[in-house]
Amino acid sequence: MLEAKNSEPLLEVRNVTRRFGALIALDNVSFSVRKGEIFGIAGPNGSGKSTLFNVITGIPFPPSEGEVLLAGDPIHRMKPHQISRAGVLRTFQKDAEFATLSAGENVYASAVYCGQMTSAEAKHAAEQALDDVSLAGERRTKAASDLSVFERKQLMIASAIVGRPKVLLLDEPAAGLTKPEISGLSDLIRTVNGRGIAVVLIEHVLPLLLEVSEHLMILNHGAVIASGKPQDVVRNREVIEAYLGKREARL
Repeated sequence: MLEAKNSEPLLEVRNVTRRFGALIALDNVSFSVRKGEIFGIAGPNGSGKSTLFNVITGIPFPPSEGEVLLAGDPIHRMKPHQISRAGVLRTFQKDAEFATLSAGENVYASAVYCGQMTSAEAKHAAEQALDDVSLAGERRTKAASDLSVFERKQLMIASAIVGRPKVLLLDEPAAGLTKPEISGLSDLIRTVNGRGIAVVLIEHVLPLLLEVSEHLMILNHGAVIASGKPQDVVRNREVIEAYLGKREARL
């Protein structure tokens, strides 16, 4: 049974801004995620969603201003490997696995990088992570490049959770999936969350976000324009205009 959610924030983003010269990619963004929560993030293309994950994890840059805290401790000045070992791990929109290594070898490599484990501990952790995402049998010995799109999503998530994160950041994991596969992804996200891992999910597939998220935040032009219960947020006039434009939103 999943432990009751703590009302105290686990991950806090406080007044984070990210500048690239005159361009403001993130503009004073603040939010918090509780232990055991699934927190959804949406927004039009170019709204700053992936940049937000970049500054939280330090890959490849920190915020220009503001703070990121994990369980009350600042992490925004840490190096990326220190942030991951503190308990914040992420996935990327593009495949990031070692294509010629097997699925099992990929997850084992992640275990060695993310955790201070012995070789035996890393092997056990890799097997457990693959079990958790239901990547079983001969698929574990296949080269990553030979896996299906959905199997590579399973591998991607296994490679992240093997590091035993407190918070997992998923960046558009439904990209390229069919409707049945998106349903499988929904189950997978819930399974990961059921292990006590808070999940922050960036996604363009709104039905998936509405199905799994307990809280939904919308970004537009680098700023938060709405945040709250998912069903309330999607009815917000500013959110509708951001996705459809003012003229269409009024039709």
